[in-house]
Amino acid sequence: MPVWIRRTLFVLLGLLVLFAAVATWLVTSFDANRFKGTAIDWMRKERQRVLVIDGPIQLSVFPRIAVKLSKVSLSEARRTDPFAALDEAGLAVDLWPLLRGEVVVDRIIAKGVRVTYLRDAQGRSNIDDLIKPQEKKPDTPEAGGGKPPRFDISGVDLADVRARVKDDMAKVDGELWLKSLTAGRLADNTSTPLKLAAQFDFKQPALKGELSGESKLALATATGSAALRDMDLRFKGDVPGASAVDAAFKGNVAWDGAKKAIDAEALKVQLSAVAAGLKLDGSTVEIDRFAYDPARKALKLRKLQARIKGAQAGQPLALDLDWPELAVDGDKLGGSPFSGKLTRGGELPLDVTFKSSAPTGGFDAVRLPGFEARIAGNAPQRKIGGTLRSDLTLKPGEPALVLDKLDLQARIEEAKLPPYAVSLQGSAVGSAKRSSWNLTGQLNQNGFATDGSATLGGATPQLTAKARFDSLDLNRLLGPGEAAAKPTTAPAGADTPVDLGALRSVDGQFSVRAASFAYKQYRVNDAAIDATMQGGMLRVTQLHGRAWGGQLDATALADARANRVAMKGSASGVNVNALVKDVAAKDLIEGTGRVVFDLDSAGRSVNELKSHLKGSAALQVRDGAVKGINLAKSLRQAKAALTMKQDAAQKASQTEKTDFSELTASFQIADGVARSRDLDMKSPFLRLGGEGAIDVGRGRIDYLTKATVTSTSKGQDGAELESLKGLTIPVRLAGPFESLDWKIEWSSVAAAAVTQQLEKKLGEKLGEKLGMKAPGGAASAPSPKDDLKNKLKGLFK
Repeated sequence: MPVWIRRTLFVLLGLLVLFAAVATWLVTSFDANRFKGTAIDWMRKERQRVLVIDGPIQLSVFPRIAVKLSKVSLSEARRTDPFAALDEAGLAVDLWPLLRGEVVVDRIIAKGVRVTYLRDAQGRSNIDDLIKPQEKKPDTPEAGGGKPPRFDISGVDLADVRARVKDDMAKVDGELWLKSLTAGRLADNTSTPLKLAAQFDFKQPALKGELSGESKLALATATGSAALRDMDLRFKGDVPGASAVDAAFKGNVAWDGAKKAIDAEALKVQLSAVAAGLKLDGSTVEIDRFAYDPARKALKLRKLQARIKGAQAGQPLALDLDWPELAVDGDKLGGSPFSGKLTRGGELPLDVTFKSSAPTGGFDAVRLPGFEARIAGNAPQRKIGGTLRSDLTLKPGEPALVLDKLDLQARIEEAKLPPYAVSLQGSAVGSAKRSSWNLTGQLNQNGFATDGSATLGGATPQLTAKARFDSLDLNRLLGPGEAAAKPTTAPAGADTPVDLGALRSVDGQFSVRAASFAYKQYRVNDAAIDATMQGGMLRVTQLHGRAWGGQLDATALADARANRVAMKGSASGVNVNALVKDVAAKDLIEGTGRVVFDLDSAGRSVNELKSHLKGSAALQVRDGAVKGINLAKSLRQAKAALTMKQDAAQKASQTEKTDFSELTASFQIADGVARSRDLDMKSPFLRLGGEGAIDVGRGRIDYLTKATVTSTSKGQDGAELESLKGLTIPVRLAGPFESLDWKIEWSSVAAAAVTQQLEKKLGEKLGEKLGMKAPGGAASAPSPKDDLKNKLKGLFK
C-alpha cells in the first residue's frame, strides 16, 4: 500500500475518532437549561414578547434532535396578555434526513396547550412577527428549488389542546378544544389510523358541539389533498340553521385540493336535527358512489337513497328519494330518472308523489324535463288535489337548480265552503349563493304576483321578497280549528312561552300589498305592510289598512335579543266594539271613534309581557254605550237605596248598557298597570268623570266613576232622577276581567245631599244678616229642614 494512502487513512481515522469524542462530550455534558436566559432575552429583544420557562428543558442532538419542554408560556407582542402556553410538549427530528431537506419526526406529544389567534379585518394577525420571513441576501439561492420538504411523522399524541380564534377577516369567532387526538404514521400518500374527540364553541359561524370517532387518514401535501377511509365519525350539537344535530358518518371520502374534486364511496349519513320548524329523527342518506370533478366536467352518482323522517308542527313528515344513476362527462350524459314520495300525517294528511324523465344535456346543464308532482290530501275537514309540472335544469358547475315553465294547478275543498282553486306560473332558481323567483297566479278569481331573492352564503340568510294580492285569506290555508281560534283568557296560573328566536334565522326586506286580507278573526282592506329584519330585530315600518270600519296606521318591532315587542299607531273612525272583541276578546264598549296607542313590553312568556307592559293609550268614542250596567235605570231605583242607606252591587250583564254621546279617556301604563285620571263621559241625562287602574298583568280592573245627573225626562221615573240632579253619585267598577262588579255607593249619596243643602241654607242666612235678599226677592226662605224635605220629596216617606 502506498505511503500516501496509508497516511490518508490514518488522518481520516483520527478525524472520525475526534468527531466521535466531540459528539460524546456534547451528548453527555450539554445542558440546554443554561440557555433559558438567552432564549428569554432574545424573545424580549427581537419580538417584544415575554417568554416564561418554568419547567426543565431536555435536549439531545444526536442521532436525532429531540426536545422536551414543560410549563412554558409566551405573551402577545408588546403586551402581557397570554398568547400561548403549554403544560408539556416534546418531539424528535432525525438529523440525517433533515440535512437532505426532509422532515422525519419520531413522535409529537403535547398536553395542556393554550393558544390565541387574532386577526383584524385588514389581515393583521398576532403571529405576524413570529412568521415574518427573514431578509434574504440577493445572492442567496432558494433552498431545494422551492420544493416543499418531505415530511414523515411516526406518531402524534395530543391531549387538552385549546385554541381561541377571532378572525374578523374570515368572520370566525370561537373556541376549539381538542380533547384528544392520536394518529399513527403521517406521511405523504400513507394511510394511518386516526382517533379524535374535539369540541367546538363558535359564535361566528354559530357552531357548537362535539365531533368524535375514528378513521384512516391519508394526506398529500403537494396538492393539499386528504382522504378518509373506513370513516366512523359522529357530531352532536348546533350548526348554522339547525340545532340539536346528531349526525353519524360512515364510508370513504376523498378531497383533491388541486382539482377541487370530491369522491365518496359507500357513504351513509344518519341524521337527527331541528331546522326551520322541522324536527328530523332517524333520517338516513346513502350513496353507493358520488364523484364530482369540475376540472374534467365530470359528475357521477350511483344509488342515491334518501329516507327523511321527522315532524312539522307536531305532524309526522317523511320524504323518500331514489335516483339509481347519473353519469356526466363533458357533453356526454347518461342515467335514469329519479322518483320519490312526500307524506304528511295528522289531521290534514298530504301525499305528494313525484318523478322526472330521463336526463339529457351535459355538465353545464343537466336537463330533467317533464318533472311532475301529484298532490293529494283526503281529510274529513279538507280535500286537496293538484299537479305541479316544471322543467328542471341542474347546473353542477355553479351549482344551481333552475325551475322553468313552472305550472301548479290545485283545488282545495272544505265542508260548507266554496272550493278554493290555486293557479301558479313562473320560474325559480336555487343555488348555494343566491336564489330567486318570479311567480304569478290566481287564488280563485283573485290574482297575485310575487318576486324576490335569497342569499344563503353568509352566516345569516338574506331575503328580499315582495307580494301583491287581490285577496289573501290565510284562513283557507290554515286548519279549520286554527282559523276559528279566537283570543281567550288563559286560566289562572297558566302561561304561554314566547320565543322570538326565529327572528335570528333570516335578515331581509319584505313588502306585502293586499286589496283584502284575512287572518283568523282579523279583516283588513287595502293592506300595506313593509318590514325589515336585521340581527334578530323585526321592524314593521308600515302597517296600514282599513279595518273595523276605519283606518289603521301603525309601526311595530320585535327584538329577539331582549325578547321585546313594541307597537305605536292609531285607529281612526273605527267600530270600537269590533276592535276590542278582535284584539282582547272582550265585549265592553260600543261606539265609533279613535284609538291611539304606544305600547312596549319585554318577556319570555305571555304573562311576563303583560306584567312588563308600559307606554300610553287614549280613546275618543262617540254615540256609543258602556256595556255591563244601565246606569240611568239603576239611578231610578234611588228611592229604595237611599231609604236603606246601603250600597247596591250587581254583576256586569251584557244585556245592560249605559248610552253616551261622547267618551274620552287616556291611560299611562307602567309595569302592566294602565292608570287613568281623566275619564269624561257625556249622555243626555248623565255626565261621568273618574279615575282608576286596569291591571293587565293580573287581569283586574279597579275604576271609580262619579256620575252627575244633568237633566231628566218628563216621563215615568223622571221624578227620581230630578231629585238627584246636581248630586255626585260614586259608581265603582272592580274585579277580574271575567267577572266584573258594578257598585253604586248610595251610602255616600244621602250624606252628600244633606251637606249640600245645609251649605246652601247657611249661605242664605248669612246673606240675610248682611242685608241681602234671597234670589227672586222672596220675603223669606223656608227653613233648611223644609227645603231638604222638598228636595228629596218622594224619596223619604
